[in-house]
Amino acid sequence: MFTNTKLAKSVKLACLFGAASTAGIATNVAAQAEEGANTVEKIQVVGSRIKRQELTSVTPVVEVTDFEFDISGNLNIEQKLNELPSTLPAFGPSSNNPGDGTATVNLRGLGTARTLVLVNGRRWVPSRQDGVIDLNTIPASLIEKVDIITGGASAVYGSDALGGVVNFDLVDDFEGVEFSALYDITGDGDGEKFNFDITMGGNFADGKGNAVVYMGYSERKPVFQADRSFSDVALTESGGVLVPGGSSGVPGTRVFGGPTLPNGEVLGIFEPDGSGRAFQDPADRFNYAPDNFLQLPQTRHTVQAFAHYYLADEARLYGEMTFVRNEVPQELAPTPAFLSSLEVNPDSPFFGAGVQTALDGERTDTNGDGIVDGDDNAFLGFIGRRMVENGSRQSVDTRDAFRVLIGVDGAINDYWNYDVYLSRSILSQSNTLNNDVSESRFRQAILVTDDGTACQNTAGGCAPLNIFGAGNISQDAIDFINVGATNLTTIEQNVFLASVAGELPFTLPGADEAIGLVLGFERRRDESNFRPDTFLSGGDVLGFNAGRATVGDYSSNEYFAELSIPILSGHDLAEELSLWGAFRSSDYSNIGAVTSYATALNYKPTEEIGVRVGYQRAVRAPNVSELFLGQSNGFPGATDPCSADGITTDTDTALCLATGVPAGQVGVFTQANSQIEGLFGGNPDLGEETSDTFTIGLVVEPLEGLDFTLDYFDIEIEDAISVLGGGVANVLDICYNVVKDVNSAFCQAITRRPDGNVDVVNVLNENIAKISTSGIDFNVNYSTEVGFGLFEDTSTMSVNFRSTFLDTFDVQPVADLPDVNECAGSFGNTCGIPRSKFQYNARVNWSTGPLTVSGLLRYLSEVDDDTIATAGVNRNDIVVPELAKAYYFDLSAAYLVTDDFKVNFGVRNLFEEDPTPVGDQQQQANTFPEVYDVLGRRFFLSGTYTF
Repeated sequence: MFTNTKLAKSVKLACLFGAASTAGIATNVAAQAEEGANTVEKIQVVGSRIKRQELTSVTPVVEVTDFEFDISGNLNIEQKLNELPSTLPAFGPSSNNPGDGTATVNLRGLGTARTLVLVNGRRWVPSRQDGVIDLNTIPASLIEKVDIITGGASAVYGSDALGGVVNFDLVDDFEGVEFSALYDITGDGDGEKFNFDITMGGNFADGKGNAVVYMGYSERKPVFQADRSFSDVALTESGGVLVPGGSSGVPGTRVFGGPTLPNGEVLGIFEPDGSGRAFQDPADRFNYAPDNFLQLPQTRHTVQAFAHYYLADEARLYGEMTFVRNEVPQELAPTPAFLSSLEVNPDSPFFGAGVQTALDGERTDTNGDGIVDGDDNAFLGFIGRRMVENGSRQSVDTRDAFRVLIGVDGAINDYWNYDVYLSRSILSQSNTLNNDVSESRFRQAILVTDDGTACQNTAGGCAPLNIFGAGNISQDAIDFINVGATNLTTIEQNVFLASVAGELPFTLPGADEAIGLVLGFERRRDESNFRPDTFLSGGDVLGFNAGRATVGDYSSNEYFAELSIPILSGHDLAEELSLWGAFRSSDYSNIGAVTSYATALNYKPTEEIGVRVGYQRAVRAPNVSELFLGQSNGFPGATDPCSADGITTDTDTALCLATGVPAGQVGVFTQANSQIEGLFGGNPDLGEETSDTFTIGLVVEPLEGLDFTLDYFDIEIEDAISVLGGGVANVLDICYNVVKDVNSAFCQAITRRPDGNVDVVNVLNENIAKISTSGIDFNVNYSTEVGFGLFEDTSTMSVNFRSTFLDTFDVQPVADLPDVNECAGSFGNTCGIPRSKFQYNARVNWSTGPLTVSGLLRYLSEVDDDTIATAGVNRNDIVVPELAKAYYFDLSAAYLVTDDFKVNFGVRNLFEEDPTPVGDQQQQANTFPEVYDVLGRRFFLSGTYTF
């Protein structure tokens, strides 16, 4: 049997004096003793590369164990993380539109790009051009535990850690074979989930090495919005109530500001026979909800391998390899074709007689002969047509993630160890778009001959397109205008890290432990390339957001140090007093040199009570997407202040006229859609973000088995990278209600259509003023034996309570403007998804012999429509002023059938809590589906067999 006594001694000293390998939050260092397999366990590091107990960590910490995943039946990691009070739900299984097929985590609600995700303490495979990690690429079955460190941690871990760090500890040292499987289904009998995994591992070379191979397959079935009563109709607000609504792009073709018909009505919509009438709002709107996914389907294949081998007593060679393929389709309602200045032939037989008469008066000199007569065409100012004959739009994302890592660690002497590794990650993404419509072909096919049998321009095999009335489009026309697209993305990341960790050869007077020190160097290079299809890059699409290529890279060289100084220990009123500090100097190829630093004081007057105070200055460099994103279109929810529903006493009506609203229409016209088009894109001149995080906490362990922590946090991010003004809704508000200057950058960003509706708002990336948040975390853990049980005379009861009170979450879009969006306790187009003032989850476990029964209660406090806080709107004037508080209760159990076979089963959302329906301020599906449960009761059964 292989013996590594010097390395084992070094690890023991590291555990005693605080030095740990800088490979990350947790590093495996194993040594085999002569007698038996006496393994040195993992060095646990929380919030620092220097080992410390969780209850005296630098910043507030949450630990989620593998038991939590097993007992919850969570196939997808993000669902468990989204339950935590310190996170704000991000993209996940119900993120269809918006969504991109990824699953992400968002600490403190500060943004997924400001949350650094690590695996075994090291950077993982980026899955998007903003560097964000897709949690679908991390195998849930291999998770031993998850450490969540909230607050700025850039000094320790580098850029991206402004909101905090989420580290996944995976099994990487295993002997034997383990099979596991999971089946999950809703109470309605749909939305099934399957998972099957096999893990194999063993020692080799007389115990010098160990290798582990993991293979997994997961599948998730779709659920459509049509399958649930609260989401099968798109709701809108009208007459002070929620009513069926939807899009103004309709199967019969909506005409905005059309000509007057002979009967005196203004042409607003076409009947199937080509006749026209006025548009009835909202009765005529198109219900786009049924075609959208409420749960996205998914297929995932995973192969993972870990190995290590002791080259000598003081050197261990280790490696990791990962391959993950994720396929996640999205499905949206048929293409909404919104076009301005649409040229039509008034003599076309597609029009009824009354429409032909009305259009005859709209003719202009389109043939250039200087005479307006029957040989000329007419223009419709703006139309909206829902292309139901073309079928639902489909977007299929296939991501292949590959990562390989090789490193060596070991002991320099009895007091110091080292770690050096190199990793390379590559992600290839194929995005296939189906059932879109070419704008150029659409316009060509609309313009037909007088008899309607041919296009005026027959190039390319043009077939006449009759959009004037529902169900009138022929298959030949569909075949001509239908287009698809395939867009390719590649992302590469290379990381080299070298570090030493150990202890200095002296202690301070009054302290029992030596000073711990970490020194290291990290080099990272990120490169990304998005190559859109020709149709997409040229903007010749109507149903998907047009976009251009995004190509860029940057690199950084970083030196870091970390110091732990025990000052006092074992004294009266000073059981422990220690000072911790970290410093990182980074030189980025795109922004130059920046520094981040942190310090914390931990004080325990007695064994039972501790106080921790910390400050961290964190830095985040702009990523490839923020710097180089090719301009693309998006459609966020927003309210036009010049419309009938958006005008307030603050709105400058003269400015509305000056920016393109027709005379007499300010505060009168109806906004065409609740979503307004924005033009988004990168900015190579962006600077870095900086954040200041202050925490002060109390740790109390009054008796054995009981502890609680109370932590206050205050995080402020300056020069936050966002879009101009903080978004489309903010730009509209700032222009018309705040600055009221037609020459300001905000008003200049807005263009309007002839009917007064906003056409597009240009919101490219900028360093906006500030984002700040503060609140209190309160957590309790209690475990005790009780004098009864089913299989024995005693059993164990444990309680875990986690909660967060959110005091403030403020966004200041512009530095020299006093306006601040106060979003704590709010939701809507300005503040985004709900930010509950108070939320908690409480788990109670009862273990008796081989059986564990567990109950989880989650609570989200009520949230207000953000126009109440940000615009001063009276809550009595709002249709849905508040989303009600929500309680979710999960009940589950684990049973050890034999020493080798374990089963878990349970039900989630036992009492089938439904979300509060909301109208124009929704995210999707009449609610916020990643925050509130949308599928109802779910049942799951899983099993694990090991031999």
